[in-house]
Amino acid sequence: IFACFGFKTAIFGHEQQDVIMSTPGLSIGALPAPRQAHFVAQVANGPSPSARASPKPELGPSASRIALSSCALGMFAGMASTGRRSSRTSRRSAELGGALAVREDENVEEADATEFVPKIHALQNQAELLRSGELRQVIETMKSLRKSELSSVISEVDELLSALIDAIQGLRDSALSSTEIRNQLESLDLVEAKSKPEKPNRPARKDSVETMMEVHVMGLSHHSAPVEVRQKLAVAEAKWNEYAQDLVNFARTSSGYVVPEAAVLSTCNRFELYFASPEQKKYSAIDCVNEFLREQSGLSSEELDPYLFNYSGHDAINHLFEVSSGLDSLVLGEAQILAQVKACHEHCIAKGGPEEEEKVQGAGGKIVAKMLNAGIRIGKQVRTRTKIGKGSVSVSSAAVELMMSRSMQDLRKPASKVHVGVIGAGKMSRLLLLALFSKHPDIKVTLVNRSVDKAEAVLEDELVKARGGSNASVASTDDMFDVMKECDVVFTATGSEVPIIHPENVEGRQRPLMLVDISVPLNVAKGCEDVENVFSYSVDDLQKVVQANAQKRQAEVEKAKKIISTEVGKFKVWQASQGAVPYLAALQVMAENVRKMETDNLSHKLKGLDERERAAVDKLTRHIVDQIFRPIYYSMKEDEAMEAKKDKIWALKSMFKLDPVYKRGILTEGSKPKAQLNP
Repeated sequence: IFACFGFKTAIFGHEQQDVIMSTPGLSIGALPAPRQAHFVAQVANGPSPSARASPKPELGPSASRIALSSCALGMFAGMASTGRRSSRTSRRSAELGGALAVREDENVEEADATEFVPKIHALQNQAELLRSGELRQVIETMKSLRKSELSSVISEVDELLSALIDAIQGLRDSALSSTEIRNQLESLDLVEAKSKPEKPNRPARKDSVETMMEVHVMGLSHHSAPVEVRQKLAVAEAKWNEYAQDLVNFARTSSGYVVPEAAVLSTCNRFELYFASPEQKKYSAIDCVNEFLREQSGLSSEELDPYLFNYSGHDAINHLFEVSSGLDSLVLGEAQILAQVKACHEHCIAKGGPEEEEKVQGAGGKIVAKMLNAGIRIGKQVRTRTKIGKGSVSVSSAAVELMMSRSMQDLRKPASKVHVGVIGAGKMSRLLLLALFSKHPDIKVTLVNRSVDKAEAVLEDELVKARGGSNASVASTDDMFDVMKECDVVFTATGSEVPIIHPENVEGRQRPLMLVDISVPLNVAKGCEDVENVFSYSVDDLQKVVQANAQKRQAEVEKAKKIISTEVGKFKVWQASQGAVPYLAALQVMAENVRKMETDNLSHKLKGLDERERAAVDKLTRHIVDQIFRPIYYSMKEDEAMEAKKDKIWALKSMFKLDPVYKRGILTEGSKPKAQLNP
């Protein structure tokens, strides 16, 4: 419960004393009476004469920082172990300052004080360095763990360390009574001030802006999650909006929505939730989404968390852009994912309603919808400016590419005019038909299989039918050789362990025949390539095409990532500017109120104007207001660092004393937006 820690005698000589402090809630008054007296005596009088007489080893800056780090981490652990952290922060800070400042000035010998003045000064510097350096790294590490029980403690650690620095300052000031000692301290401060570059004065503000939104993505994919886990989270496309709305309502609180925007992308290889939250609530939003996924999937935290990934901010945007560009796909550069991201965007911006195609309204909102739209644009841009999508990288696609490249040379007719026969109705045949119909939707195809019903089911497959097949038919294996006589190209993809096509089966043909065997073991026997008018290709020929294309695509990855990196930066600039929109809206309302008020005050001087002239005056005053504020609007759109953008927003808020106005009330549920100048 208590995190007890000690400062070595970096302040009072070199004796190893312990200044007992507890976090949270243990003050000096809570100690036993003997311990209180001992504590006050130690702080007020310094080490005992016998202790001062014996030499002690020096504690260097590194050791002092380690001691301070231990203290800070002790505070961190103490706060994480209690459920009443927030309500006690100010009280603990006061007790911490009081504990260090409890002393009797008249009992401190001036000689001893002179000795430890530089040490107090050094300790304060080390505490400040700790706050900005080592402890900051610890806090960032703890943030990356995304632990809900730690997320609310991080700011309190910083507050307590600030209180520690202030307490050291108070100890130093109260210990210095003589002019000589004060002069010594002032000289130390002067040297330090000269060694540091001057910084412009700026108003204190929080690290986050209440109107700024942060984007996130959480989900799982084929990279780490087995299909058994992926199917637990899979959502049919028709229910994407319903799922997103359920998430938004799940994260609703009395003060608004923790996750006001969400969109679902669910495919056979991935499940991803893109969502936005107020920057100040981003950790709560991540926790809510995690809990929502556990509830929807029926999986425990131990079963689901190892497979989930979560990105925020820059990393979330970068992930979406890589997904839409095909860099994160099972097949590098494949185009299908771009269509799926486009569908996700269309769903999230759907208005919904009984008369609409989409019955449930999308929950995308401005930020998520803009991010998905940018992802579609970047996906197209990457494929246009690089060769990431050029060349087949699967055997089925390579077979179609081979047919298209060799049809004029081998068959003396264009690929779109050939009659294709596909023997087998398994997975490879389905993929082949998808690749074939993607290139030529109306090409004539005959699918041959032992089970005609299975062949028909392949042609009726949702994805296959969506790409083409209007001139496709089926036939039984018993009619295979009759079908082959009518075909120009025959693809074989059966599970037979022995060849099913032999040289004698293709002899005596009057027109050329192309045989493309994509099966292992081979379905086409050796010797067929020696038959006149027969051109036979095996899977080995296709593998060479696949490997060459894969190498070409891999070489394009770095080019694609450079494009994506640039576009991520542009989107972050736009996203940051949206934090100013509620204040700009409030500024517009305030200016309009002022304009109307001043116009009304002068109405008695405008009595002689007719309606046309009054409309002209009204238009003139509106135009003046717009022109005055135009530089502010453009300034918020400038490409600049996030901190600079936040400074501008805080300056806008402070100068005009504005309350944000949200055009969408989802962030301020139950409260009427304010749009006036504060008194």
